[in-house]
Amino acid sequence: MYYTLENKRYGVGIAATQVGKDVAISVIDTKPTPTRPDLVRQKLTIINPEIVTGYGRRIGQWEGCISGPDLYAQVPRYPRIRLKWMDETAEEHEQDFDGFLAHVIQHEVDHLNGVLFVDRVKDTKSYMTFREYKKMRAKTTTSA
Repeated sequence: MYYTLENKRYGVGIAATQVGKDVAISVIDTKPTPTRPDLVRQKLTIINPEIVTGYGRRIGQWEGCISGPDLYAQVPRYPRIRLKWMDETAEEHEQDFDGFLAHVIQHEVDHLNGVLFVDRVKDTKSYMTFREYKKMRAKTTTSA
């Protein structure tokens, strides 16, 4: 799964269900991408993940999916979560995550529960194509 993710230029996470495996495993690699060049690389393998709690008010952030790469929209997610999971050595963990990593974890856990990001979109006017998203990100990156 890391190989598949590494070869997806814009991908930062993938769930086993996206590669045809019916197991509760996701891998996350928040590498810098052309639309998010300032990302800090963080790798995480989560097995049988459970979001124990979400903290704060859900905030809309831009989200896409490597399973449907031509669609982006604003998806409300918790800014901070508490996650319980096992790693690839079967060691159990429970930890808080925040920011972009928390956002990606929520997306991947949703995949494992049969939920797609489009199921979470509240403002349907926020949908845009990948081309529109790249253009919007280029404007916000250069003006920041």
